[in-house]
Amino acid sequence: MKFKFLNTNDKLNFYTIEDSSLGNVPMYGDAVPAGFPSPADDYLDMDLNLHDYLVQHPSATFCVKAIGDSMIDAGIQSSDVMVVDRALTPKNNDIVLAVVNGEFTVKRIKKNDEELYLMPANENYRPMKITEDMDFQVWGVVTFIIHKANASTGRL
Repeated sequence: MKFKFLNTNDKLNFYTIEDSSLGNVPMYGDAVPAGFPSPADDYLDMDLNLHDYLVQHPSATFCVKAIGDSMIDAGIQSSDVMVVDRALTPKNNDIVLAVVNGEFTVKRIKKNDEELYLMPANENYRPMKITEDMDFQVWGVVTFIIHKANASTGRL
């Protein structure tokens, strides 16, 4: 999968996904249990186009690398690539890329009554209550997280 460098700031690098670089990947018909596979499941069902799978709104979708461990319990590790869709309206409990007082952050959005919070997924971090005096904007909803299954595979 190829990523085209889009932009950078002090902490984050932004990428677009190049459509033509993804092509198709073989997709097997049955789901795979995390146990012993069945020999009867060794047939190819279809091809999976990764671009079509990962990108619902091409003109509003980009990728950004995660930094830090505040979302580790949500499965987001430092150096993971997050697919972010700006066309989606964030819902309660969605993971979002937000800007708070000029700083980017990735957190779970939580609304309780009339209060809005950005919630980390690591007990070592505190929730951030969003107040009227803060400059706050949701940049997009994180739709996919791409990370290596093994340290020796993959690259960006």
